Amino acid sequence: MNGAPDGTAIETDSAHPSQQSWPARVKKALGPIGVALVVIAKFFAKLKFLVLPALKFLPLLLKSGGTMLLMIWVYTMMWGWKFAVGFVVLLLIHECGHLLVAKKFGLKVGAPVFIPFMGAFIALKEAPRNAWMEACVGIGGPMLGSLGAFACNSIGELTDIPIFFALAWFGYFLNLFNLTPVGMLDGGRIVTALSRWLWLPGFAILLWLGWKYPNFIVWLMVIASLPRIISLFKKRTEEERQYYEVTPVQRWAMSVLYFGLIAALFFGMQLAARDLHNYGIRSHGHGRDLIFQ
Repeated sequence: MNGAPDGTAIETDSAHPSQQSWPARVKKALGPIGVALVVIAKFFAKLKFLVLPALKFLPLLLKSGGTMLLMIWVYTMMWGWKFAVGFVVLLLIHECGHLLVAKKFGLKVGAPVFIPFMGAFIALKEAPRNAWMEACVGIGGPMLGSLGAFACNSIGELTDIPIFFALAWFGYFLNLFNLTPVGMLDGGRIVTALSRWLWLPGFAILLWLGWKYPNFIVWLMVIASLPRIISLFKKRTEEERQYYEVTPVQRWAMSVLYFGLIAALFFGMQLAARDLHNYGIRSHGHGRDLIFQ
C-alpha cells in the first residue's frame, strides 16, 4: 500500500525486487529473451523457403566449391591466380557440358569434383542405357568446353590481353586430348557409338605419349584403359550387343560431331598459338612465361 500525492491510498501488485519470489524473478529475467526468440522464429519461418534450399545444397557447395578453391590455390602457386582461375573455370564449363546432357537424358549425376593435376569429373549415379546415350554424354563436355576456349580466344582478340590466348590454347588442347578414343576419356565413350575397335588406335596414342613424354597421369590412363581393350577380344553377351546397337543415322551424326570437333580444336590451337607467338609467348612453354608471372 502506497500513498498518493493527495493522501489517498493506491494498491499496487508490484513489489521491490528483493521482496519478489525467485520464480517471479526468473520469469521477469527470461521474458525479453522469450520475446526475442519468438521474433527470430517468426523471421526464419518467413524465410524458410530460402534457408532450406541453401541447407540442401550446402554439401554440393562444399564438394564442388571446396575442390575448386583447392585447385585454384595449387595452380596459383605455379602460374599465378589469373591463369589459375581461368583454367579452373574452363574445366567447370567442360564438366557442365557432361552434366547438362546427362540431365537431358534423365540420368542422375553428382556435383563436379576437381582434383589438382588430374582434372575434374562428375560421377554418374546412373549408367547410360545404351552406347548412343554414353556417346552423347561424352561429347557434351568437349563441345561446351570448346565453346569456353573459343570465348577466351574472342576476348583476347577484343582486349589484346595475352592471358586469354593462353587460356584458349590450353582449353583447346585439353578438350582435344579428352577426345582420344580410349579408356574412360571422353573420346573412349564417344566412339562406343562409332566402333569399339577405335579404342585400339587410341590406346596406341596413349602408349606413345607415355613413352615420348613420361608422365604418371598418362600411364595411369594406360592402365585404366586395359579392361576395355581386353573386352574387345571377348565374346559379347546379348546384353552387351543390345547396349552397342546404334542406328546408322546416329552413327553418322556422332561421326560428324566427333571428327568435326577434332578438326575445329586443331584449328583453334593453331590460331591461339599464332596469337601467342605475336606476343613472344610460348603456347606450350614451361609455365614461367610472362603471362604466368
